[in-house]
Amino acid sequence: MVFRISRAQRLMVVVGISSVFFVAEISVGFYTHSLALVADAFHYLNDLVGFIVALVALKVSETDDSPKALSFGWQRAQLLGAFFNGVLLFALGISIFLQAIERFVAIQRVENPKLMFIMGAIGLVLNLVSATFLHASNGHDLGMLGVLLHVIGDAANNLGVMAAALVIWLTHYGGRFYADPGTSMGIAVMIMLSSVPLVRRCGIILLESAPSGVDLEDVKHDLEKIPGVLSIHELHIWRLNQHKALASVHVMVSDYSVPNFLRLTKTINECFHAYGIHSTTLQPELARPGTTTADMQITEVEGFGESKEASEKCQVACGTLCEELTCCG
Repeated sequence: MVFRISRAQRLMVVVGISSVFFVAEISVGFYTHSLALVADAFHYLNDLVGFIVALVALKVSETDDSPKALSFGWQRAQLLGAFFNGVLLFALGISIFLQAIERFVAIQRVENPKLMFIMGAIGLVLNLVSATFLHASNGHDLGMLGVLLHVIGDAANNLGVMAAALVIWLTHYGGRFYADPGTSMGIAVMIMLSSVPLVRRCGIILLESAPSGVDLEDVKHDLEKIPGVLSIHELHIWRLNQHKALASVHVMVSDYSVPNFLRLTKTINECFHAYGIHSTTLQPELARPGTTTADMQITEVEGFGESKEASEKCQVACGTLCEELTCCG
């Protein structure tokens, strides 16, 4: 029998592991007066907050019950959680970097580096287990990617703690205690660099960009090649989340196309489907009687009558009072 573990269950396991290790590490840190272990423990505390945010976002995104004001439901909850995770990681990196600078100025003596090394090794093993566990879930999901980056950052931090502990433990020169802030500074830079791509990928979706690989001009060109479509304007394509894309467009049709608009709509939707867009909103607009695609092409080439810009002007124009509030160009 094959057991399938959901993403939420994976996250709950990671939260449990991180909680137990946080309590153990901060206890040992205070017992040995090791500031490195205490700082690493608070790193875990920050991660716990990120994990819980990701778990709540995942749970919310999977529910069908949402407030009426959210017409798309909770479909962006996981994306928003991943964005928050990335920002939290970046802020954490800056905090560790500043603390490392402070420790270079006022060096701290680390007691019992052997116990410090043991805690770092235990943390590394637990983080490798957590990283493998999460990566098996979905390595391409932005929400899970945010949590995975947290775990990888923790594992690198454990390596830094172990390396600093070995230097302090096995060497006897006066500057050995600088190994702790030096390692922390390198970890801080790595955390910041790993968080930037996650914030960028989530942010660009939240800004309602078109899916990667979809060029609006190509879509417009293909739509205008459909028989019965005279022109296309106000074409908007954006991503609702990592997997779903939406589109809205104004379609100018000739008078003879009106009775067959349902057939035309099917062809237009098939064109959008080819670009991976499966939710569209069409606004049909009627051109002047007798206008054809050929007429519009002649107008554009010879330069008389309506310009192409004028022919693409919205035929269902709003009043002047709402000009500043519309999305129309």
